[in-house]
Amino acid sequence: MYNLLEYYNRHGKKHMHEMWNGKMACAFTDKERTFTTNELTDSLNCYTFTLITRGELSLVSSDTELSFCPNDIFTYYPGSAIYVSNVSDDYQGICLLVDEQMAHDAQAFRNLLRASMIPLSQFGNSKLSLNSDDANRVRSVLMLISEYITRPLSLKNDILEMLYSVFINDLISIQAFQKARLSISRQIEEIFISFYALLQKNYINHHNIGFYADHLNITTTYLSRVVKAVSGRTVMECINEMLAIEATWLIKSTNLTVAQIADRLHFSTSAAFDKFYMRMRGSTPLAVRTAIERKEKEYH
Repeated sequence: MYNLLEYYNRHGKKHMHEMWNGKMACAFTDKERTFTTNELTDSLNCYTFTLITRGELSLVSSDTELSFCPNDIFTYYPGSAIYVSNVSDDYQGICLLVDEQMAHDAQAFRNLLRASMIPLSQFGNSKLSLNSDDANRVRSVLMLISEYITRPLSLKNDILEMLYSVFINDLISIQAFQKARLSISRQIEEIFISFYALLQKNYINHHNIGFYADHLNITTTYLSRVVKAVSGRTVMECINEMLAIEATWLIKSTNLTVAQIADRLHFSTSAAFDKFYMRMRGSTPLAVRTAIERKEKEYH
């Protein structure tokens, strides 16, 4: 998958003024830019938080149709299935993009996951609705991040790290207030976050639930129960979705053969990889690559 810096260099310069050390960017989105989300969900390995400031947005998340209006936040994390279906002509938003590798600090990573993934899993979708006071406060922080990213200041790193921390912790506080009635315990939430952090680093090499349960010092049965309770998906569904996203990116963005991709993703044979990809995406890897090559020829 593209990391955030690779995405910025290839696609993002048109709507991102600058990026902070390859870690974070803030972009102002409109109707045209928002539709590019449909292409990036197969390739972008970062977390995004989009505050809708004007107009309306509709998308499909995990087969659920969602509608967004001003003061709503749309969150995305690597491996989530998002498809933008409709955007109003007057749509505007502010989007914070945070690279997965910004997880150099374990606590920062846990806070990032809690802010991006727990609302999706516990509320069942990618939507977090804010009241006007919360939305104005979040917008102010995003505007400051956007401003400081472009400033050549000696303490720029410290300022941006502080603003990022304010943004994440503010979202967590808002969510904690809104989800107080939910029954998922802090212990289960912590296990789920630990699992997802582990998954991000190991899904290519380890496709079996036993690996993740062993590293978390719990049984496979308990891990399965936790992941299902929080996300509504099984452990294998989480692993397989990450593999399918990585496979699509390799098919679209590299010259590796299907056999080489199968080997890189640790499938036993090319046939096993073909069968997996057909089940996940409804098409063979070769058919996807052929369609891409045909489009490129038509474009040129």
